[in-house]
Amino acid sequence: MLNGISAVTTGQFHIDNNAECQDYAELDLDRKDYVMAAVADGYSSKKYFRSARGSQFAAESAKDSIYEYMNDYNRFVEAYEVDRQYLINRIIKMTITKWHLKIKEDLEKNPITQEEIDKYLAGDFNKEEVYDIYGTTLLAGVMSKMCNFGFLIGDGSFVVIDKHGKVETPILERNNIENEKTLLSNPNSFNKFSTCFLDEMPFAIMISTEGLAKSFTNDEDFLNYNNAIAKELGNLNTIDDKIEMEEKLGKLFEQRSRESNQDDMSISIIFNKESYEEVARELENKAKIQQIDEEINNSKHKIEDLEFKGQQIINERNANRENIDKVNQEKKDLEEYNVNLGERKQKLEEQLKQIQEQLDQLCNEEENINNRKIELDSLLMKYEIIEQEKEDEQNKNLEDKKLEEENMRIKEEEKRQLQNNLNN
Repeated sequence: MLNGISAVTTGQFHIDNNAECQDYAELDLDRKDYVMAAVADGYSSKKYFRSARGSQFAAESAKDSIYEYMNDYNRFVEAYEVDRQYLINRIIKMTITKWHLKIKEDLEKNPITQEEIDKYLAGDFNKEEVYDIYGTTLLAGVMSKMCNFGFLIGDGSFVVIDKHGKVETPILERNNIENEKTLLSNPNSFNKFSTCFLDEMPFAIMISTEGLAKSFTNDEDFLNYNNAIAKELGNLNTIDDKIEMEEKLGKLFEQRSRESNQDDMSISIIFNKESYEEVARELENKAKIQQIDEEINNSKHKIEDLEFKGQQIINERNANRENIDKVNQEKKDLEEYNVNLGERKQKLEEQLKQIQEQLDQLCNEEENINNRKIELDSLLMKYEIIEQEKEDEQNKNLEDKKLEEENMRIKEEEKRQLQNNLNN
């Protein structure tokens, strides 16, 4: 029994800026022989100011085009078995044509106003680029007994879970390969489409816009998230169950948008409930394996941490041993130096004792010298007094001598006169 669900959430950025959601999701579950899912992501740029309508038109065009080709299912299967790539290419071309027609109808009903031109295009509007303002990506998938395929233009994620629970992404977005933004509005957009074909009907095709896929830090976490959703698909037995699941996904997407990239998020899922039990077992086993792998990885990380810590401890112990060796060597050197200091101290004390003895001797000699100096000063003073006395005595003696000599001269003169007198 084929079934499907979808969920679309306005991103936190658009909520904060009072802007409309630019994602759109489509399902076609009313057909007898197949189910179809599509999502489209209008490009968030100022000049793509009608991309919300563009994404809606794209998903609806894919739905209508697939219906026109697959409504006669048996005939479609015959053509599919002959040349499936050619057939899907025709569907893609019809989708592009229908998208252009829907835009023309919208432009007739809602012509571009001068206010829009001034506000979004800075007053510069090129009619040849009118489709750019509706620019959008598009992803579509189909499941049926004989024909299972998908096509994509732009970014987004196309996840397939086969009937054995194997998860893969058979379509790679062209943006990652060509490093450019590919949209349905690009010139020659047909050549920008990627396609995939599944040899047997899978359990589920889960297609989502870039906002959801890019809210995860890596592909593994995103695929695990898809697995977790897939595990709940078997419980959707009534319309109320489906509505409840869609509302649950919407709330989860709202939280993811707030906490990650703030982008719009949407997903469309088609699945074969008859394969659920086997897939659920496989998914459960994979979940258990994944849990065990996580536990093993945790143990590995713990072992690595412990090994790293152990190596750190070894390094620290080695460094500590080196420090101990350095301290012991320094202690030994200090002990040897202390012994040398003791010997030097002893020698210096002996030298100091000898010096003290010499100093005492010098002090005694100095005292004797001072005493002798005092004695000599006393003698010098005495001799100086005597010298002075003798000098005075000598001076007196000289004076007396002069007097005597003068007296003798006078006497001789007197004698000479007397002799002269006698002679006369």
